[in-house]
Amino acid sequence: MMGSVWNWIAAPRYGWQFAVFLCGALSLGCLALIMLTSTPPRYRKTIVAAVTFLAGLYYAFEFLIPPAFWPLEPPRNPLSEVQPLVATLTQIIWSFALLLGVWNLFVIHGRAVVKRGRGWCNSAAFFISFLAILGAGLLKDYTQGSTIRKASESVFTILFSGFLTSLDATMFSLIAFYIVSAAYRAFRVKSLEAGLMMAAAAIIMLALVPVGAEITNWLPQSGILSALRVERVGYWLLTSPNMAAQRAIAFGIAVGSLAMGLRIWLSLERGNFFDRQL
Repeated sequence: MMGSVWNWIAAPRYGWQFAVFLCGALSLGCLALIMLTSTPPRYRKTIVAAVTFLAGLYYAFEFLIPPAFWPLEPPRNPLSEVQPLVATLTQIIWSFALLLGVWNLFVIHGRAVVKRGRGWCNSAAFFISFLAILGAGLLKDYTQGSTIRKASESVFTILFSGFLTSLDATMFSLIAFYIVSAAYRAFRVKSLEAGLMMAAAAIIMLALVPVGAEITNWLPQSGILSALRVERVGYWLLTSPNMAAQRAIAFGIAVGSLAMGLRIWLSLERGNFFDRQL
């Protein structure tokens, strides 16, 4: 049953059928939002929390319950059959979140341009660049005429590869100076821990340049003393203590992410969403 419904929803449509299907989907979405906003606030939060819990419960059942648990032949998880539909719904929700972010940018920069406050030129540059690359991308993908399509592709290439990529590289190059400044402040030897970090950083930097290998080039290539060569000490620092620390940090981040996910799933996290009237 769910498979046939999914096949009907996912079937490709063109022309007036696509327009009718799109208008119907938008109408259902607007109707759901109107019904949600017309609900009293004390029930509205309950509805949102219930929908959040059910959505998380589906993924828990779909991924954690083995197929052998279900009394079906052949053994399979029936929730996996609707996983493409749920994934599509998730993408739609992410699309609305992206649209909300773009709308917030338009509101913030629009106010700056209207009021002509400090830095309003930067806000005007945001609108110009956003609309320019958006228009060039749409014309490139949806125009049929060869002249317009080639012109839009050229404009899009100039804006994306010429401006955006170069600006990204410029921003990262500027960040490098801040990283050097932060490293200087961090490597000032004021304690034993700072001294150990400074020594490890110096060994690793020497191990990555040819000059560092020349310093201990007098040591043999094999044997016990070869372990004292700079490049081998640097490799050991990267693969043993450094890797262990990175795995510990990643494990801690994973546990924190799991805890935060559980709090959001169970609607225990309190923030702007639950602190204001919906």
